Order: sequence, then C-alpha cells, then structure tokens
Amino acid sequence: MFDSSLITYAISLHFPQNVNRIIISTVKAIAEITGNSFIIEKKIPPHITIGAFHAAKKEESILLQLVEEFTTWQQAGIVKFTGIGNFNKKVLFLKPEKNSFLEKINSELHSLLQGNFEKAENGLYLPEMWFPHTTLATRMNQSQFSKALEIANRITLPLEAGVTELSVYQCSPFAELKKIKFGH
Repeated sequence: MFDSSLITYAISLHFPQNVNRIIISTVKAIAEITGNSFIIEKKIPPHITIGAFHAAKKEESILLQLVEEFTTWQQAGIVKFTGIGNFNKKVLFLKPEKNSFLEKINSELHSLLQGNFEKAENGLYLPEMWFPHTTLATRMNQSQFSKALEIANRITLPLEAGVTELSVYQCSPFAELKKIKFGH
C-alpha cells in the first residue's frame, strides 16, 4: 500500500534551446486551439522522464546526491524523435527512438536508485516497461485530441536533440529541485 507521506520525484532528460523552441511553440499552439493549457500552467519544460521514485522528504538530499553522482559518469547522447504518439487519445507526445543512449541511462538510473527508493507511477519507468516520450498535451478530450494532433503533425521529423543534462523534480506540486550537466 502506498504511503501518502512519500513524495514522488522524477528524473528527466532535457534538450537544447533550438529543440525546446520547437516543442514549446507546439505546446503553446495546441493550448491556444484546444483551450487545454495544463503543461503551460504547470510550467513543465520539454523533457523525457527516465525514472520516477517515491521518497520521504528527509531522504530528498540522499536522492539528489545519488543523482548528482550518477551524472558524473554519464556521457552526452542523442535523442531522435521520429513520430507523434498518444496514450488513449488523452496524451499526445513526441516519440523518440528507444536507442542505446536512452536504454542505458534508464537502466543505469534504476540500477542505482531502485534499492534505495520505491518505484513510482506504477513502475511505468522501469526499464522493461518504459516508453520514452515528450508530452505535447495531456488530459485531453476527443475534440481537443483531434485538434492537437493536427498541430503536432506540423513538426518536421525526424528531430534530433543532443542531451547533456538532467533534472530532478518534485512532482506534486511540480518543482525543479536540481538541474545537473553530465560529467560535471
């Protein structure tokens, strides 16, 4: 049973500004045409979540320290978005190829943190279940989805993004706790 005193933390990869501009302009266009501005209101930046864990507030500093150590041996990688996908026509996202960079960083993060912290999000970020994605819109109804898909399909694919950093977030309320460059 889930302990409600635990906080959910997410570890996410980030993209360079040129790719962020494309994603953010798409998110804003979708919000404008659908009225669904959840991502903008919550100030959620473009990212790919590679892990989600539950921890007590008193364990936050340990989590941050472990993730910071993790980044010291990480190398920059490439994420190549090749399509638009959706989860039950409620979430619309950019779909990257699940390449060796993504598989390795997801697997290594879980190897490091899984023994210390409880998996979150029903284990959906565990290596064997993980489906990497960058959300463009979420919590949509059918009408919003159709309009959002039309806008998302305007993104020129494939779209490549170099990845050199990650962030640790507290999920609810959403707050970035630390952004860390690889190999720092």
